[in-house]
Amino acid sequence: MNDHNPFYRDDPGSRNKLGNVVLAGVSASGKSTVGRQLAKLLGLGFVDLDELIVKSSGKAIEDIFSQEGEDAFRERERSMMLSLQGIRSHVVSVGGGALMSDESVRNARLIGPIVWVQSSPAEIARRLFKRISEIEKRPLFRDLLSEESHEVRRDMIQARVQKMIDERRQWFELADVVIDGSFVTPEMAAHHLKDILMIEGLIERSQRRFSSWRPPGKV
Repeated sequence: MNDHNPFYRDDPGSRNKLGNVVLAGVSASGKSTVGRQLAKLLGLGFVDLDELIVKSSGKAIEDIFSQEGEDAFRERERSMMLSLQGIRSHVVSVGGGALMSDESVRNARLIGPIVWVQSSPAEIARRLFKRISEIEKRPLFRDLLSEESHEVRRDMIQARVQKMIDERRQWFELADVVIDGSFVTPEMAAHHLKDILMIEGLIERSQRRFSSWRPPGKV
């Protein structure tokens, strides 16, 4: 628990009346895979912010970046985050770029307590390096595919990830819970996170509630 979090409210029960948990982290940190496992363990629904943006826009993330630019994508992130404030009983996965201002952190916390899913830059580079398709669908890494040397490309991915973490660290450190998913399976990380959330009183099984929220359709 981050006791020095400027957005922290002393009563954990008042912080999570909606029964949600927000998982954040840089690309390929494991937040979505861990989030899905956590949702199963807690009997909650699961939503991925990027997947909602794709569904509502009818465009792949990389197409939004290439056709509209990163600023337009960030605005879509902001709007989608606001739309999730009526959600109940869900684990919500958001990209690290969605939490890069005081306002965005406040908006995320209106959904539920925030968990920073960490993974080392070396481990993230290993995950992305294994499959080109994983790099191709991530706009912030696609330019590295032009590097023909596999070894150099892996090192460049690792350096890019480190830079992203450094740029976003001040926001990630506002999280209520931090877990490291570098060298454990998603299942193990989810079990560990469930235990932490319950010990800290941030979520209870009895918090499951009916939600009138529905995933957005294509706009």
